[in-house]
Amino acid sequence: MKRTDLLRARGYDVVTVTGNEAAKLVLDLSPSWNLFIVGDAAQKEVGDERVVWLKSKFPGVSILALNPQLCLPLVANALGAGPPAN
Repeated sequence: MKRTDLLRARGYDVVTVTGNEAAKLVLDLSPSWNLFIVGDAAQKEVGDERVVWLKSKFPGVSILALNPQLCLPLVANALGAGPPAN
């Protein structure tokens, strides 16, 4: 079962898009979002760009990065937390 099917089966509305430009167009259609899931198939640069844009445009919305090694340092820096401690 796909993650979209699992979320829908539990009563969530799910919007799926591929690519940053398509995501920006769809996300501008609604001012209210609860969670963003950044897929694990995104290349590092694409995932990083997407997370930074989401944080700046929707600062109160949680982001789940399915490949957190790609985005974690970037998000920490964007939030002013600095790099994660080793």
